[in-house]
Amino acid sequence: MKKQQKAFYVVVILFLLSFLTSCGGGGAGAPGTGGMDDIGVSLEAYVRPYFWEASWTISADGKEISFTGNFTKNVDVTQIIDCNPATADIAESEPFTDHNAVLVVNARLLNPNSPFKPGTLYITEYKVDYFRSTDSLTAPPIESYREFVTIHIIPPSDAGNRYSAATVKFVDLIRKYEYVRLIDGGMYTSRPGYLNNYTAEYTFYGKDSYGKSFSFRVRHGFSMGSYNNCGLL
Repeated sequence: MKKQQKAFYVVVILFLLSFLTSCGGGGAGAPGTGGMDDIGVSLEAYVRPYFWEASWTISADGKEISFTGNFTKNVDVTQIIDCNPATADIAESEPFTDHNAVLVVNARLLNPNSPFKPGTLYITEYKVDYFRSTDSLTAPPIESYREFVTIHIIPPSDAGNRYSAATVKFVDLIRKYEYVRLIDGGMYTSRPGYLNNYTAEYTFYGKDSYGKSFSFRVRHGFSMGSYNNCGLL
């Protein structure tokens, strides 16, 4: 009887292991992505944080992209009220607003020789989750951000690549103010100058022109603190 029970347990365990293995990610959509096999496109993506101003230029064939602007991962959380206190002129405050990022997506066909031509991809929503770094475990938590958008990604028509880009939120003013409030209230700590380190994890969701869903993730480390942006005036 005991031998039969043991045999039964072995069969159940093997079945469960087989089931769990079949549920794991793989192929073009893993890790951190989904639906790439369905839409026939591979997406390589990253974000470039910037403050105040940034622009980009994509070549006519879509294969190259270049940038200009104040790209920085240092997120300023306090505003200098007078950037030139020694002058008798009216005080000119430091620029202080949302910190944004450029989402860059490089699309490639999974099978350039296929007669099936992928449709245009539409990112319709994204969220940003913020994680404290190991050197900033007593830093304030930052509330997740979510936004509905319309971002077009046009796949290439051949074996090459095609870039697309758009502006997304990195850390907005509301989260900057809340960050400072929590530290000033004594609930959380920072190094001098409100300095703490985090990682922003983006998850983008969308559909192609045939209604097939896809998603992908990108991450970027950054610092919160008091930084001087008076030079941008």
